[in-house]
Amino acid sequence: MRVLTHRDFHLPADALEAFTEETGIEVVVFREDTPDDVIDLLERSRAHPVADVVVGIDTLDLQHIIDGGLTQPYVPLAPGPLVDDLAVDDHALTPISYIDACLNYLPSFYVVPERRIDELPDAELLPPPVPGGLDALWDPAHAATAVIPDAATARMGVYLLVALERRYPERGDDEATPWPQVLDQMLRWDVELAPSWEIATFERFAGGEPPPERPISQDDPDPVTLASLRGRRPMTWGTTGLPSVYAEYQPGLPPALDIAVVTDDCVRIGFYAGVVAGAQNASLGGRLIDAMGEPLFQFGISDRFGSRPARSDIVSAPEWTEFGVTVHPYRPDPAYVGANWKEWQLTWSQVVRNYRTGPPPPEPEVTVTLP
Repeated sequence: MRVLTHRDFHLPADALEAFTEETGIEVVVFREDTPDDVIDLLERSRAHPVADVVVGIDTLDLQHIIDGGLTQPYVPLAPGPLVDDLAVDDHALTPISYIDACLNYLPSFYVVPERRIDELPDAELLPPPVPGGLDALWDPAHAATAVIPDAATARMGVYLLVALERRYPERGDDEATPWPQVLDQMLRWDVELAPSWEIATFERFAGGEPPPERPISQDDPDPVTLASLRGRRPMTWGTTGLPSVYAEYQPGLPPALDIAVVTDDCVRIGFYAGVVAGAQNASLGGRLIDAMGEPLFQFGISDRFGSRPARSDIVSAPEWTEFGVTVHPYRPDPAYVGANWKEWQLTWSQVVRNYRTGPPPPEPEVTVTLP
């Protein structure tokens, strides 16, 4: 049986091996580079499908798959209880996992140095306030501390774009700032764009290490500053599961991590599997989708994004139990997002291009009011 996915979607090897041992069905996995490549291949091979099952379809492409009839309906034999709002009408696709994408930050960077009651604060050691949501990305106090994945080249960047469009709609209230202007201001205040989520998270973001063991004080200053981070940044766009991902890289379960989640302005993205329309082994594909909903597969679904199982009754891994964060995210409408996200992506690219090729931004004006 042939399974088509992309490099960003994790398939638990032990669960696939157990499926083969139980059923005698050998599973061959083909990986395209991106979700767009998966969609393109499904469309080009419609007359002679190259796969029996497709997995890793996300909320952005959900409606495209349904409208294009690229999968055929399948009702799992023993479905477990699902996380709210992941189910798909007519069973065209089956939810497998999801992420809640949010801002992540380095708590130690925002610790205010301790001082004596008769001691004035040292302005150079005072950090900005803890970020409270997407507003931080175009706040001059925070922007130069943030690195985000570029929506032109990174899927996780597109999830940020969906969150921005919801928070600052382009065709919303005339008095509200639309997201293209927000993005332009972010760039002018020196938000860094990384070409991929991996680079933003594991190379440019400074999170994941254990927090400093002793408190910072002005008498014995050892602050976490941009200079001490040596070019890395204390804020990024990640997921609620990112702390648990960092915990997995530790030799044992750490007592604490220097990474936290901003719980406002999060967006939920679901990931789905389906039997490919016209597949030669459609019945076998259905058996694999049944297996993907079973506890062994669901428990192993976590990946470097910090994905969570679609079933709501699966016990979390220790890393998630200790460090994962539960939020109340925005759940985008697949039809609305699916019809618009590529247009938003083009607008994003145009704003970035205009910023990089246009004249230097003006120096910010600072007004001081004397008492």
